[in-house]
Formats: sequence, C-alpha cells, structure tokens
Amino acid sequence: MTLIQQFSAASTEDARVLPDLNSPRAIGRLVRLFYARLLEDPLMAPVFLEVAGVDLEEHLPRIEAYWRKMLLGEQSGYDRNMIRQHQRVHAIRPLEPPYFERWGSHFRAVVTENFAGPGADRALRLTERILFNLERFLNRG
Repeated sequence: MTLIQQFSAASTEDARVLPDLNSPRAIGRLVRLFYARLLEDPLMAPVFLEVAGVDLEEHLPRIEAYWRKMLLGEQSGYDRNMIRQHQRVHAIRPLEPPYFERWGSHFRAVVTENFAGPGADRALRLTERILFNLERFLNRG
C-alpha cells in the first residue's frame, strides 16, 4: 500500500461533502496527504529525504503548525524562518522552477481533491504567494 493510500484510508471523508481547511485536524490531513505525494515524486522526494535530510516525525508537526498559523491565525508552534530553512537546501541543490512548479501542482491537487470552502480557497491563494516569493528570493540575482 502506498503512502497516499495509507493516508487516504486512515481519513475517510464523506465523498459528497468535502471538508474545509478550517481546523487543526483538517490541516493535519492536508499536510499528510501532501507529503505522501511529495515523497512518492521522483523529483521531489530526494530534495526532502536526501538533500534536506528531513526527519518526518519532526518535520510534519512543524509544517502543520505553519499552516495552522497561516490559515487559523494560531501564534504558537511555528517559530522558524521559512526563507532561511529553504536557503540551506538551495545552497546544496539549487531549487529551480521545476521544483516550485511540482510542489505547487501537488499542493493544489491535494487541496482541490480533498477540501472545499473559504479555508481551502485561502490555502490556494497563500501557496501561490509563498511559491512566488520563495522562488524570487532564492533565485534572485
């Protein structure tokens, strides 16, 4: 069973009504589904597992806290500089446009396939800004 199948099976939702991204539980599901896709992607998985050396048990709760801050306004739990974290990876393996395009494609797919409502719409808008700003900052000059 693949990671996507495991996470999908572990969190069955009513197929007729998609939940919104308006709770910590929904955000946790988003992050797990998203990372399941990233880690099955031959372009993206090495960036996380080999280059960045991500420990998923530490990383996923941190990313959940980031999205809770961004979508729910929670002020505790995420206290890192996102740009600085990505600069470290970029110094080892330059994060060029295909990485950002693939990341965005996976994120948009997970959101649109699994969530609907104002929170989901906000997540999609935020991710476009995040991608634009991160790519611009890392690849400037």
